[in-house]
Amino acid sequence: MKERSDSEILAGLIERSRLLIAVETKLQTQPLLKQMEQLMAGDPPDAKRVRGTHALLVRELAEYADLDALLSAMEHFLP
Repeated sequence: MKERSDSEILAGLIERSRLLIAVETKLQTQPLLKQMEQLMAGDPPDAKRVRGTHALLVRELAEYADLDALLSAMEHFLP
């Protein structure tokens, strides 16, 4: 099994979050996930803005336990 990079793991967590948001919450945070993906795509990633976007997502989605768990997992792979 090929070991995945932090960026690959983070991309998977973002995709899972996107699906949960779409199905469960109806919140307007989808654009924040897209922004985070774009910031991670930079070479190097814009770590300050990635962390700021992540913090905003945490605030917006704190009441949703499943999403809170995914966002907590993301934090381990942020630049």
